[in-house]
Amino acid sequence: MTRAAQHALNRMTTLIVLAITLAATVALCAATTLVAPASQAARHAPSRSTTPSSAGILTLDPGDIDATPDAWKGGYLVLQPWEYARIPALKAKNPNLKILMYKDVSATRKDVEWATGIASTGVTYQEAAANNWLLTDAGGRVIEWSDWTGLYPADIGRAGYQQRWGDNVLAELRKYHWDGVMMDDTLTYLSHPTVGDRKSVQIPTDQAMYDATESFLDHVAGRIKQAGFMAVPNVTVEWNTWRAVMEDWTHYVSGWENEYFVKWGLDRSGARFVGADWQWKMEMSAWLADRNVPLLAITYSNRDDLAIQTYHRATWLLTWNGRTGASIFVPYEANVDHWTARSTVAIGTPTETRHVVGSTGVWRRNYTAGTTLVNPTTQARSIDVGPGYYRLNGRQVTSVNVPALSGVILRRS
Repeated sequence: MTRAAQHALNRMTTLIVLAITLAATVALCAATTLVAPASQAARHAPSRSTTPSSAGILTLDPGDIDATPDAWKGGYLVLQPWEYARIPALKAKNPNLKILMYKDVSATRKDVEWATGIASTGVTYQEAAANNWLLTDAGGRVIEWSDWTGLYPADIGRAGYQQRWGDNVLAELRKYHWDGVMMDDTLTYLSHPTVGDRKSVQIPTDQAMYDATESFLDHVAGRIKQAGFMAVPNVTVEWNTWRAVMEDWTHYVSGWENEYFVKWGLDRSGARFVGADWQWKMEMSAWLADRNVPLLAITYSNRDDLAIQTYHRATWLLTWNGRTGASIFVPYEANVDHWTARSTVAIGTPTETRHVVGSTGVWRRNYTAGTTLVNPTTQARSIDVGPGYYRLNGRQVTSVNVPALSGVILRRS
């Protein structure tokens, strides 16, 4: 599942948390720029670009959506399913906003949101138990994930489970006028450890998990698409599997979500991706952009981690096709505004393809209202950018220093 909608993105808030507040949403936002200082350079700095559809918000924890009043501004917004009452007001502000409902694919929960009776999973624990859809070990014991306690994996390859998941989710999509569903825990292998290291008899191997997930996407994602809604799974892929998975499964879905776009972890302590580790993420984003397949690219860190926000946004802008998908930054802290200027900055639309600047290892791409530069190497580089460019604070520059594992976004007059 989305491992950190804000801070410890506890993808499915527990019943205790739910009883305290109705939980959160994911708004996708695009950016208001930083205010320029009252200086000569600032007075001549270019005006702000219009809000892009290529930024978004993810707010799944209690209080996140209330702390993010600009959640409506982006292209995509992911909310917990019990937040449906917010949809009319959000759509009134931005009719083009795609609002996706969160649902888990591979796991069930015993609890539901206390006020609405709605679950964060497509099938509840009780439904799965009554129909023998829960994964069990050789001794008949029900399996529970140890990294996300309270989540009980199901036999998602079973036709009955797929039918019930689709019935439940489509009923909510239709009733509350969602645009689609973000399908968490779309697993390509057995990526979750289990309590007691138990192995299921129903899905015992990575290949069995892959086959079960593909069957699920074939029958359920296809059904959701045919009904006129978006099916956007959060998919688990690695450097050596992403292309095969994209080629095998993309025709089933409306788009993809992928976490940890430029770094590991939920806060600033997570290591930034460098070299080949960064490049495969960028290439996956480009592969999807070239095919007009939306990608929701997620990075987590602290809200004041401006360097990561820029690295994330600048990397996204290297591959954005000007039409589909969104970059989404999720703050680690609870109850804070997810709309940040750095992670949603807009510089128009792309005017060229990405390219490496000489032998520096720094990537660059020009836009109608600016340029983006990314340095995925371990050495700082100085790059001549040419005339007419401004830092986000309004200072005019003709060259910039791009630190190791960082990005720079400039505006253009």
